[in-house]
Amino acid sequence: MKWDRGFTLIELLIAIVILGVIVSIAYPSYQNFLLKTRRVEAQTELIKAQVEQSSYRITEPNYSTDNNQIGLPTTHDFYTFSIVSASAHTYLLKAQIKDGSTQANDQLICQTLYINQSNVKTSDGEKENTACW
Repeated sequence: MKWDRGFTLIELLIAIVILGVIVSIAYPSYQNFLLKTRRVEAQTELIKAQVEQSSYRITEPNYSTDNNQIGLPTTHDFYTFSIVSASAHTYLLKAQIKDGSTQANDQLICQTLYINQSNVKTSDGEKENTACW
């Protein structure tokens, strides 16, 4: 009688269990990586807008109050960008997580990002936040 070479059911089940354990460990890390990557995208948009504010202020008496003039995105999958305030000497830019997006799973302290004319990066508009930046 000739035996065919192949995998037994036990070997196949063991391989599936090992794969399941690996996936259950890797998936949360992957989700955390995605949250941080999207947060960096928002930070990048705020920093680009900060540079545009500085350029705008060179030729104008006040900082811009128009999102389009400084290049803040009007549509973004995970964040809403806005200019909180702008005057002759100060401005405050904000990125807020959109409700219902997967980014809402980010740390509570990192759900709102602010940056001002002095390059102070905060999560509440006042106290510096190095954990999220």
